[in-house]
Amino acid sequence: MAKRVYLSPSDQRRNSYAVGDTTEAIQCGRIAEACKAALERSGVEVMVGQYDTMANRVAASNKFGADLHVPIHTNAANGKATGTHIFCYDADKTSAGYKACRAVLDVLGPLTPGTPDVVRAYPALYEVKHPAAPTVYIEVDFHDVPRVAEWIIANTTVIGETIAKGLCNALGEAFVK
Repeated sequence: MAKRVYLSPSDQRRNSYAVGDTTEAIQCGRIAEACKAALERSGVEVMVGQYDTMANRVAASNKFGADLHVPIHTNAANGKATGTHIFCYDADKTSAGYKACRAVLDVLGPLTPGTPDVVRAYPALYEVKHPAAPTVYIEVDFHDVPRVAEWIIANTTVIGETIAKGLCNALGEAFVK
């Protein structure tokens, strides 16, 4: 039976990028579509949810029988912070969620322009706490930093494919370029 991944790209249409007259929702939707295509090429079943409530997305993920639940976001803070941050339920390095987050960070972190790149437990986040599947909650990098925002906009396909590669590694599936 094929592995299943539920992608939950940000729907934050008002969360503007520092450059490019675009939003987190637009760019994360593009990243998710590239990720979906790469996962499907690799034999993974994918469902994408966007522009719905978090509760409905989690319910859809659970009904789908996802092996991993993957929110895709870009971050904002103070116009200076950078780095890829990935959140899981439990910081126990032997947990399935932590291992999946680490598999994605191992390939995505070196690609993104910012630092530091980290995996952290953040069990209070709705899409970390409530899915039946382990969550890999991705904050690709910080879109309120102009050079990082430009990089994200120019690289949505490679970001999505790199996330897919990490997810395939986590699922034990061969990534197909």
